[in-house]
Amino acid sequence: MSDYISKERVKDVIDFAQGLYYSENYGLFTPWLSNQLLQNLNNNPRIPTFNKICEALSEYKQNEKNLQGYTEFMTQFDMIFKRTLYSYANVLAFDLDLTCVNAFTEEDYQSDLYKEDKKRVYNFLDNFKYKKEFKEVLVEVLAHETDFVWYRKTKWGNKGMKFALQTMPQDYCLLTGKWEKGLLWDFDFNYFLQPGTDLDGYDPSLAKTYKRVFEDIKNPINYRPTNPLNNRTGQFAYWAQTSPENGAWAFKWNPNNFAQVPFLAPFLKNAIRNDEIEKLQYDKDIIAASAILAGEIRLFDNAKSGTKANQFAIDPVTLGSFMGKAKEGLGRQIKLGALPTENTKYYQFNDNNSSMYQDQLSTSAGVGSGVSRIIYSSDRMSNAEIEAGITDQYNTMSSMYYQFENFLDYYVNQLTKKYKFKFHFSGCSYSFDREKRFDRICKLADKGLVLNQSMWASAMGIEPQIFERSLEESKYSDWINKFSTLMLNSNTTGQNSPGRPKKDDIDLSESGQMNRDVESNI
Repeated sequence: MSDYISKERVKDVIDFAQGLYYSENYGLFTPWLSNQLLQNLNNNPRIPTFNKICEALSEYKQNEKNLQGYTEFMTQFDMIFKRTLYSYANVLAFDLDLTCVNAFTEEDYQSDLYKEDKKRVYNFLDNFKYKKEFKEVLVEVLAHETDFVWYRKTKWGNKGMKFALQTMPQDYCLLTGKWEKGLLWDFDFNYFLQPGTDLDGYDPSLAKTYKRVFEDIKNPINYRPTNPLNNRTGQFAYWAQTSPENGAWAFKWNPNNFAQVPFLAPFLKNAIRNDEIEKLQYDKDIIAASAILAGEIRLFDNAKSGTKANQFAIDPVTLGSFMGKAKEGLGRQIKLGALPTENTKYYQFNDNNSSMYQDQLSTSAGVGSGVSRIIYSSDRMSNAEIEAGITDQYNTMSSMYYQFENFLDYYVNQLTKKYKFKFHFSGCSYSFDREKRFDRICKLADKGLVLNQSMWASAMGIEPQIFERSLEESKYSDWINKFSTLMLNSNTTGQNSPGRPKKDDIDLSESGQMNRDVESNI
């Protein structure tokens, strides 16, 4: 058999190799490409140093990506920094209440149209896990200052419509405007030219824009920043406008400043020192564990005041042999000056600042957050100080509630027919705040000002649609009557009922009054 290969066979091999390379790198989806693309959506860490951080902060407008990358890196590198970031994110409870803005009469509230629209609102709240979704947004905003998302509506068979926020490739999104409910941004469609990207994994409106960007080359530069929401079709090269009408939304820590510098960027200077101080403390401990043996090399008695050339009692060669043997036995923890010697003394480093690393962590936690006791427990704080610190953090973070309210106002009211609703978030996740809010609403009820069901639900940290259904189930399932002997109150026992407690047995404490207010007004 001849070893000769024809030109046609060589061409076939080359064509096959080229086709295989193209399919592996461009036309073929693999689990590894998919995973890498998902990781790259919002992960772009950059390793910082103290000098790099100071340089980036001094010119923050030109170093947004660096500061975002440093913040992201420190979130995974330094636990004090990570706990500080989450202490801000965890302070919001996302307790929701809602009211109808265009219902005024009893006929409005009793009408079938109102009940149907309220049912649509509750259906949305059932299928959009707003506490989970908004908490994830909050973490991203703290790490990167801005979170670009896409509001997706998906129907799965007969299970009804589901709603969620899809994370967009953050490095391919750019803030370009503002409207009454939020921010506007553009998207770089070069993202979909990367190997492994799947356009079908994104909202269908992006597929239409993709086709216009890459196929409609008659007028590639028709970009106008002031295009209205219903006509944001401008593009510049491969950048195209997006619209909230299609689902494009951006959350930002400070929407009044378009610079994308993370809120915790100044804290990077303190956090980066934690690792440096830890290494310095370790080196100090090593030094403290080390020692030096040193003494005088003995002289000939008659040479102490003489001028003889070799006045030492031992020659250098013998001294070196002794030194080698001694070091071999003592190890590296003790440094030797010379052996054998006279008046040998033991010298050791004395550490007068043994808690240097612990002090650094306490300082770092205190600078980053008002609740340093929660982040690093060696810092001593009273309960009043902790509560004041939590309140300060809540006041800092609660401004984000407005952006989440605007999101619900805009999208949920698109689902209703006649009646429109106003959504309001409130609440700190710590128990003392919820107790105060619950006490306040009970005192209002005691004065005759009984608020709607969603306000009671918000004060107790329950989703409004779940709270209302629980009340209806309690009423219509005869649950109260079945358990009246166990849960006695003015609504379940009459004045002469044998199970009614005597006047002397009634709890007259503030907590007891609060419980009776709740039972009599819910």
